[in-house]
Amino acid sequence: MSVHDNIDRIIRNRVESRRFRIKDIDQLKTVDDVFNQYTIDALRELMNKHIVQEVYGPVAQGKEAKVIWAKASDGTDIALKIFYTSTAQFIRGRYKYLLGDPRFANARITNTRKLIEYWCKKEFSNLSDAYNAGVRVPKPITFNRNILVMEFISYEGYSGVPAPLIKDAPPKDPEIAYLTIIRYIERAFILGKIIHSDLSEFNIVNTGNELVIIDWGSAVKANHPNATEFLLRDIENVSRYFSKEFRLKVFDSKALLSALLRRYEIKGELIGDEEGWLLINGKRLIDDLT
Repeated sequence: MSVHDNIDRIIRNRVESRRFRIKDIDQLKTVDDVFNQYTIDALRELMNKHIVQEVYGPVAQGKEAKVIWAKASDGTDIALKIFYTSTAQFIRGRYKYLLGDPRFANARITNTRKLIEYWCKKEFSNLSDAYNAGVRVPKPITFNRNILVMEFISYEGYSGVPAPLIKDAPPKDPEIAYLTIIRYIERAFILGKIIHSDLSEFNIVNTGNELVIIDWGSAVKANHPNATEFLLRDIENVSRYFSKEFRLKVFDSKALLSALLRRYEIKGELIGDEEGWLLINGKRLIDDLT
């Protein structure tokens, strides 16, 4: 058996071990603790609308949610980010991302589940803003209650195999990777009016062909009271990783922040070049820094 065949066998076994049977949907709560009755009802609604066809097992887990691999009605892989409803502990440190957001100024949060639903809606909205700005993120599809449905980001096209974080699968060309992330930060900020606010090597994945930024729940709009603070932190985190891990020469964080804020206020012509950089009055971000 060749090495390639052996890898394929391992991947097939891993895929099959994650699979749930749709006819057993009412029994999912005995298979995985994320599937309480509230979540199962939300999933059933998505299936009745033919958004979700099949449900497989978990591929990632965090403090606030578990990501489940699933299939859409057309057979394509999708990801279900299911936010935990049994505890809202993670929200305590994230209230500042909700309270200063004008989109939720009139939100009536009466209980824990309502809070989780708003957080799910917020991440969907954030993903949409970033995606429409040309940032490579999981394409948002829809949301229902505590379930966010989005594109499944796979590793090298293997169905059901999630792309690893860049801290576990470093990019082949760190300099190009660094500039790509800086470009995405600018596109999100200037075109999407959105700031990730929690950007680091822990939420950038490497598909083997491109980098994708995930976990946009904490993202805020550009008019958030703490927008400048969050934007600087994103820049510093990215620069720290590429500088420390690859000994790469990075931009001065405060100079980069100043350039972004300055370009944000410019009302001139704004187009994109062939590499994806924004041209504002004919100048790229990196031209403003050299």
